[in-house]
Formats: sequence, C-alpha cells, structure tokens
Amino acid sequence: SQHWSRHEALSLDDDSIGWLQNKGFENPQAAITSQRELEKKMGGPPEMLQKWPESDDTDGFEAIHRRLGKPENVEGYKVEFEEGAAVDADTLKWFKESAYGQNMTNAQVQGMALSWNAEVGRVQAEQEQALKIKNEAEETELRNAWGTKTEERLDYGHRALLAHGLEEETIDSMQAAMGSKRLAQFAASVADTMGEDTIAAHTDTPAFGTTREQVQNSIDELAGELKADKERYDKYYADHGVPKESTGKDFRKMQQLEAQLRELIKVGA
Repeated sequence: SQHWSRHEALSLDDDSIGWLQNKGFENPQAAITSQRELEKKMGGPPEMLQKWPESDDTDGFEAIHRRLGKPENVEGYKVEFEEGAAVDADTLKWFKESAYGQNMTNAQVQGMALSWNAEVGRVQAEQEQALKIKNEAEETELRNAWGTKTEERLDYGHRALLAHGLEEETIDSMQAAMGSKRLAQFAASVADTMGEDTIAAHTDTPAFGTTREQVQNSIDELAGELKADKERYDKYYADHGVPKESTGKDFRKMQQLEAQLRELIKVGA
C-alpha cells in the first residue's frame, strides 16, 4: 500500500510492516492512535496492568490483594468499635488477624466493624426488653402476693440492703441476676432480720461531715435528672409534678435524701 512507504516507516522492517498491514492499519499514525486508545480504555500501558496469576501463584495473588487495599500487616487495619460493643484487646487482635488471613481490605474490615456494632446494639436492645417484661411480670406476682403491703415491703427491703452498705449499682446488678421477685423477697427477709430501728440508723442518718447544702444539692440534682428523662419522670411523678408511690430506685433515693435533710435540720447542722 502507498500508505506504508519506506519513507513513512523507515524504522520498521518488512515483517513488522506486513503484520501491521494485515491488522488493517493504513499508516503508522493509525497504529499509534489505536495503541493510545487501547491504553486509555485499559487504564495504562501493558506493563502497568495487573496480570491474573496462576492458581498456585501465592505471591501473585498477594500483589492483587495489596492493590485492592489489603494492608502490609494486621496493624494496618484501622478498626473502630462503638463503646459498649464488648470488644476487648484479645478479641480485636483476633478480628484483625482473621481479616488479614482472609485478605480483607481496610474498607471491608471497617464495614464488618459497623455491622458488629449494629448487631451488638440489636442484641442488647432485645435483652433489655426481655428483662423489662420479665421484671414487670414478677412485680405483678409480688403485688398479688403482698397486696397493699407491697410498697412498704419493697421500700423496707431496699433500705435494708442500703443499710448493709450496698450501692445502688450493686443492687441493680443483683436484680438483673436474681430477678425482681427473688431480690425483693430476699431484701424483705433481710429487713425483717435487721429491724426498722437498725435500718433507719444506717440509711436516714447522713454520713459524718455531710452538710445541709450537700444534701440539698443532691436532691436538686436528682430532680433535674428526673425532669430531663421522660421515662424516669413519668415513673416518679403523678399529675402536676406530685411524687407518687414507686418501686423505682429514684423514689427510694429521694426518700433517703429527704430523710437525711430532715435529720440535719433537726440537729441544726
């Protein structure tokens, strides 16, 4: 073809010119343009493209995983779990090592962490709801057994546990482990053993050095917490902001603080 004159392709031998002509290129410029377009579509020249390795080429596949985003080592993973997701240092180490062994990218690992956070939240919500239903059912059984004495017995037992030095958080943990009914029965039996005078001496009398201002501040702080939390507020207050009888720890704590304040006023502290 006149398009492939020696003058136009001095750097090509006859064999190369014949090969290009068989491919349908009319001139050297057409061959160059075709190559450039091919590189654009493929993302780069042939030497820059990742070749698919043989099935037993471990290093070849490792190179692919690295290009996709797998870090050089397990410490390269940036994993963030939400607070309360029950992931300790050993679990986190296992999580990263497992991800590395499965050739996961950083983005994939973070996605798994987000899924874990969501699943833990779902399980916790279900457990809390189940515990709430269980406690409500047990409280109903208790009220059926104790009748009109229920509130008195509940308060009596709770103050007995406080008199033994138990913190509110500890009592809550006991309730979660024992259930509302068993804890109430246990606390009431402790109260019967101690007697009202002993309980009052331990719960209504403020600690040595406590001032009226400190107790009043505690009362104001508790009242503020109740107003900021609708569920706690509704459980504690009846209509028009008047405290109502309650089995909740907020009601019992307020009773204790008010008793301490009265005691301090009485002694002029």
